[in-house]
Amino acid sequence: MRGRGRDARFPATLLLVAVANVPIASCSSGDSLRDGPAAPAGPRLYVTSGLTDEVLRLDPEDGSIVGRIPTDRRRDEVDEPHGVAASPDGLHWYVTVSHGEPTLWKYETEGDRLVGRVSLPTAGAARIGITPDGSRGFVPDYDRSRPGEYGRLAVIDLRDLEVEGTPLVCAGPHHAAADPEGVLVAVACSLGDEIVLLDATTLEEKGRFPAGEEPGAPGHPRYRPLNLAWSPDGRTLYAGLHLAGVVRAFNREGRVVGTAVVGDRPAQIEVTPDGGTVVVANRGEASVSIVDAATLTERLRVDVVAAHPHGIAVDAEGRRAFVSCEGTPETFGRVVAVDLSQGRVLWSVEAGAYTLGAAFIAAGS
Repeated sequence: MRGRGRDARFPATLLLVAVANVPIASCSSGDSLRDGPAAPAGPRLYVTSGLTDEVLRLDPEDGSIVGRIPTDRRRDEVDEPHGVAASPDGLHWYVTVSHGEPTLWKYETEGDRLVGRVSLPTAGAARIGITPDGSRGFVPDYDRSRPGEYGRLAVIDLRDLEVEGTPLVCAGPHHAAADPEGVLVAVACSLGDEIVLLDATTLEEKGRFPAGEEPGAPGHPRYRPLNLAWSPDGRTLYAGLHLAGVVRAFNREGRVVGTAVVGDRPAQIEVTPDGGTVVVANRGEASVSIVDAATLTERLRVDVVAAHPHGIAVDAEGRRAFVSCEGTPETFGRVVAVDLSQGRVLWSVEAGAYTLGAAFIAAGS
């Protein structure tokens, strides 16, 4: 999938999306951050538009697009911004660019000012996991061209954007999630049907366990764990098993403590801040599952009427989920807001093309 031209997946008519000339500071890998970034004045929602090489900023209240931030380094190729994540204090946000030369970009939230980017010594770049203190980031090398081989995890010091290491972890690492205490990092091994636990500081392997009862051979997954989420107390790790249509809950030692049946092909998952609800984007059936965390039963399933739900972000109160939907070769991507208590769609807007990641930042974070 690397080196695609801009017409490789979407027809030209869909790629004539206006990209605003958003001024950003020119900087190279490892550029330092100016002192005292300001807190955002209002809540913000960011989504990545993979085939137009930009990040869109939306107003969470109505979905209106209020900013377009370009991540285009090769004008004739799709570089594909993939994952987007906010620092715990909300002062910065980060985006991965997957193709060409995989990179991690760092922005100040107020003003969406680019303050640095770093080239990653990997073949690809998936989602971004960040430690609770905001000092370290973890970007898995999700490279499907080597299905049976171990992939690496890029470990980045987010303060100065220096790569600290690239340990080999497992086949097809897709998501790395730091626990709320910053002690463990869990890695979902999508092509190896397993989950790996690393020490968040030393990167020493602390555990490795199968995602299902009968895992497939490396490169031929039966469950395909794609995305992870920790409970706020750090006692439970949730894993979405893409090929099994379930979310499985594990304790910190890797023992299964429950399984929730969700929709077809679950993609990203998030847990509400109070730990009571697990929200799942079901890529295979254009729906969102709202799961009770205590009983691991699906309380509601909401039809979002948009193709291929992929990313999930939950607001600070745990009232709304924002779902980024990829779209198809014939349709644009969309972003959909869902009321989690009533299970109803609040708004749905056309946004980008191959719309993948989503991140929410509260006002004054």
